[in-house]
Amino acid sequence: MQKLILTLALCFITATSIAKSTYGGGRNNSSCSKFYIGLSTGINNESGLLGVNFDVPVTGYFSLGAGLGLSSWGYKSYGEARFYFSECNRGWALGLGATYNTGLQDMIVEMPTTIGTTDVTMDWQPVANIMFSGYRFFNLGRGGHRFYLQLGWSQRMNSTPYVVTSNHVLTSDGTTAMNLVAPGGVILGFGFSFGLGGR
Repeated sequence: MQKLILTLALCFITATSIAKSTYGGGRNNSSCSKFYIGLSTGINNESGLLGVNFDVPVTGYFSLGAGLGLSSWGYKSYGEARFYFSECNRGWALGLGATYNTGLQDMIVEMPTTIGTTDVTMDWQPVANIMFSGYRFFNLGRGGHRFYLQLGWSQRMNSTPYVVTSNHVLTSDGTTAMNLVAPGGVILGFGFSFGLGGR
């Protein structure tokens, strides 16, 4: 986890340096925010059930983002690139990125097994996902702040992201339930961010 946070921090510092040197041009860029920090939530949200997001505009139509939060599958982090169809990182946008869930150990969950419904002990493994999303960004008051709605898909890279450590065998219903709970699938998100650095 520490290595992941360090990697995200280095990517963020690099993106900030690039943004400072290249972000310019366009009729509104003098008043566009140079940095965003915010919160988001949703189903399969990139930074979890509740997470902190950082977004650095590289140009008025492209940004790099990262974030960290708490999910139902442990801590969650992400990195993403977004392309916007309007100036100042507003309007419609498309995003492509990756997420990582740390997983949880020694989880005791009541599940259907071959000997009936009973408490099952399992480890929820770390999970990496590739995600693709469509966004709609709106202005939030004055000063460059914004909020967004998100719809997308998150594809899990692990075929079976959990291990049953007790002497139980899940039924097909239990396996289906675990696959539904594991990270991945339709993304429905909502978030807001405060714009900083505009003038």
